Amino acid sequence: MTENSDAGPDQGLYEIGETIREYDPATERYKNMLHLVAYDVRDPRRLRHVAKICLNYGIRVEYSVFECDLTEDLFKKLWHDLHSVVDPDEDAILAYKICGSCVQRIQSMGAVERPGKTLIYMI
Repeated sequence: MTENSDAGPDQGLYEIGETIREYDPATERYKNMLHLVAYDVRDPRRLRHVAKICLNYGIRVEYSVFECDLTEDLFKKLWHDLHSVVDPDEDAILAYKICGSCVQRIQSMGAVERPGKTLIYMI
């Protein structure tokens, strides 16, 4: 997805192939509970490890912020996996649960890009 060069900075128009549409995160559909996971990890090795774990569970929306559409059991597994990596004296991880009615009120501005997550690879 790329920002349309004809659109002003406040218009939020994005080009997808031949189609131009306005990005509206409130129209996204989530199967489970949306979890917003954000982290600040000091050690570069742990930072890469945390990022890889988060990539397995969600979609990166900012450098250290992921949206994860997870069941409660999968969220517990994600949290356990992160807990095994982070140093609680140096690192910080936050997870916010966002219910369906709150997702409908999400607002965005600027160059927001929401790539889809690959669910299956065919060889």
